[in-house]
Amino acid sequence: MAEQENALIRITADDIKEANQLSLHCPICAGPVENNVDEPELQPVLCGKCGTLYHRACWEGNGGTCAVLGCDHTEARRYGINLGPIMTIKPDEVPSDAQVDRMQRQQLKSAEKAPGRVAPKREPSQGFWARLYQRILEAFRS
Repeated sequence: MAEQENALIRITADDIKEANQLSLHCPICAGPVENNVDEPELQPVLCGKCGTLYHRACWEGNGGTCAVLGCDHTEARRYGINLGPIMTIKPDEVPSDAQVDRMQRQQLKSAEKAPGRVAPKREPSQGFWARLYQRILEAFRS
């Protein structure tokens, strides 16, 4: 029983990395790292290797290296800048113009069939020149 109480706890590098990523406090000053700050020295930066959050001034004050035991990485990036693609779209996933037109027509038809909906009366559309001519005539009449 005494052996179980004094058993060694094994902490892996992944455990340390996860703990540092979950912490919202700078490991140098122990102050909270916030994203919306006015002072440039308090802007959050991430260690490029383990992802630990720092204040920019704390990172630079530590010689530009990570303070996490076993990391010692020397590159940081501004927090909030996404380096990967936000979304990837394959060419076959983009609908053609004909497919878009068909989808829009289906949406209009389903909207017109909605219960209690009264379709607005549409006047025939005039071309640009006809509308311009009408405006010029109205301007001369007044």
